[in-house]
Amino acid sequence: MRVYTFEQIYQLVWKDYSIGDIKNIIWCLVKRLRKKLNTIEDGAGNCIVSVRDIGYKFELNNENEKQ
Repeated sequence: MRVYTFEQIYQLVWKDYSIGDIKNIIWCLVKRLRKKLNTIEDGAGNCIVSVRDIGYKFELNNENEKQ
């Protein structure tokens, strides 16, 4: 499973290098994305998993349905 750092996510989304408090920027982005995914399918936002102080990863398996 690949973990994307906060810097990598920022560069992929905004096609620019990060400046400032990017952890908060990415946290807000992920929060909105999880909310939108959950409106499509209940629990779908659980596939985005936080990796403390590093970034996020995607987990598409049955474990996320149990949470």
